[in-house]
Amino acid sequence: MAFTFSRKNSRGKTWYVGYYVNGKFVRKKIGRSKVIAEKARGDIEAKLERGEAGLLKKDYPIRKFFAEYLEGTKGVHSASYHNRNERVIKQFERFLDSKRPYLTKLSQVRPEVIEAFKRFRMNEVTPYGKTPIKKRTINIEVSSIKTFLNKAVKWDMLSTNPLSNVEYLKEDDSKVIRALTEPEAEKLLEIANGWFHPILLTALYTGLREGEMINLEWDDVDLKQCIIHIRRKSDWLPKSSGRIIRERDVAIPEALAEFLADHKKASRGDDNRVFHNKYGEELKPGLRKVLMRLTAKCGFPEVTQFHALRHTYATHLIKMSKDLTVAKEQLGHVDIRTTMRYTDLTKDRKRAAAQLLDYSSESKKL
Repeated sequence: MAFTFSRKNSRGKTWYVGYYVNGKFVRKKIGRSKVIAEKARGDIEAKLERGEAGLLKKDYPIRKFFAEYLEGTKGVHSASYHNRNERVIKQFERFLDSKRPYLTKLSQVRPEVIEAFKRFRMNEVTPYGKTPIKKRTINIEVSSIKTFLNKAVKWDMLSTNPLSNVEYLKEDDSKVIRALTEPEAEKLLEIANGWFHPILLTALYTGLREGEMINLEWDDVDLKQCIIHIRRKSDWLPKSSGRIIRERDVAIPEALAEFLADHKKASRGDDNRVFHNKYGEELKPGLRKVLMRLTAKCGFPEVTQFHALRHTYATHLIKMSKDLTVAKEQLGHVDIRTTMRYTDLTKDRKRAAAQLLDYSSESKKL
């Protein structure tokens, strides 16, 4: 697809035709006539269509690739990961419709296009809260687009990924998820009753994600060995990293195993799921709403996310065990740097290491 545009100078306007060849932008100067520029654009588009202008023959239409990507990875990715990819593609296509309607080929998605996409998203607000889009959200979208193009290269639809060195926004606007203190966790457990109490207790002692709690079945719970198995289901997949489905085994305290054994006997559900709502029905996403009501009653309303329970588990586990590797396995992290975000343990080690320095007489001068 070619397009016309003009530039002002001291003598008026000069018209150009712009187009992409093999992923590179080409600008052809036409002159002062817009009519002639439009005719030139038509000639260039015809040449591009016939491949006479050096257009990469295997260059693929953007929207067709997106559709094939979603279809081709549907059975590989978890439902949540797949849905996120759908949302990212929807946002990017909306950007193309609004700001870059002339971009139709994969090779045209250059770094400058992504920079424009970032600016486009930063000027928008969330659908409900009317607050600015978080930079972390935009970074996730950019990272996803980069992943999409990696797949396009693998599928021989693109020669190279033009976003391999893309820069991300500095995430300085995200709300920090804090861990609950031990007294706060105890207070929550005291006032939580009925159907939500087993969910809250298990989350605090295992760090399971909301989706893992919702889809946990009794076949996944080994009460004798004190192990919870996070496994894929026919209609649900655990959190994934590309093709890696993060199945794992989570060790639990004996006290929790005993509690779950009693909970199983008293369960009102007529299926194999461990947890149910107050009506004995299957849980749905949105457990944070119940948690928010409890934290408000307890006096710390700033704790609004179910993930805060996972953060609490990780923080206290690392604090007590001082073993990042074990915490990494329990939490199901691929990269230990993700685990390190949950703790100040590394800072404590740095301080302790600094105290070991002693240059004898020189240290006395400090």
